Amino acid sequence: MSQIDQFLNALKRALKAKNVLYRDLAKALDLSESSVKRILSSKSLSLERLEEICRVADISFSEVVKSANLEEANQVVILTDDQERALAENIRLLHYYMMLHEGKTPQKIEREYQITPAESKKYLFQLDRLKLLELHPRDKVKFKKTGFLRFHRDGPVGKALFEQTKSSYLNYDFRPEDYIRFSFLKVSPPTLAKYKAKLERLLLELQEESRFEGEHNVPVVETGVLLSFRPWQYSYMGAIKKKD
Repeated sequence: MSQIDQFLNALKRALKAKNVLYRDLAKALDLSESSVKRILSSKSLSLERLEEICRVADISFSEVVKSANLEEANQVVILTDDQERALAENIRLLHYYMMLHEGKTPQKIEREYQITPAESKKYLFQLDRLKLLELHPRDKVKFKKTGFLRFHRDGPVGKALFEQTKSSYLNYDFRPEDYIRFSFLKVSPPTLAKYKAKLERLLLELQEESRFEGEHNVPVVETGVLLSFRPWQYSYMGAIKKKD
């Protein structure tokens, strides 16, 4: 995701937080609602127009920039094999680490989850020794690098999570309010590459929204999002074999 995209997403979130609708902006700016939508999706938004939007919505331009995290938003946190192996061997330690990485404090985890202060302290020392965080007095933690946590697809944690995805995620009766779509297509490798890049950008946007809502205590629902494609065909479509 480009820095322009990051900034526009931050601006949209700021408008949402202020409960400012597109139709409200349209009325204040003497524009149509479709024009406002186009402006907020355009990468050629002028500074004058941006200043006008911030003024009308009572939004601080500097706060939008800060919220966008332009320098760090694209950072990905990738662990070493030894770090992943240690987490994969202790599922509670892995869960504890992921909650810390999401922004929960040790004290909040102890209050809200079934874990004793002694176990929490033990995990903090382990994570510090693994150089996954820096442990400070009063159980304050600091991560050396912030960003989206990503495990190696073929690493110890990645394999464990992927096996769980294969065995349980799709083995579920999807409800009307859930979302699942499947389509069988015939497309070229360049087209697949193009849409893979689009899916990666979409996932980054979802991760950024998730991080923003976590930082602002927005009520959330834990949700699994699966994006994939692979060579595949329905079994009945192989009933008649092609000639050599």
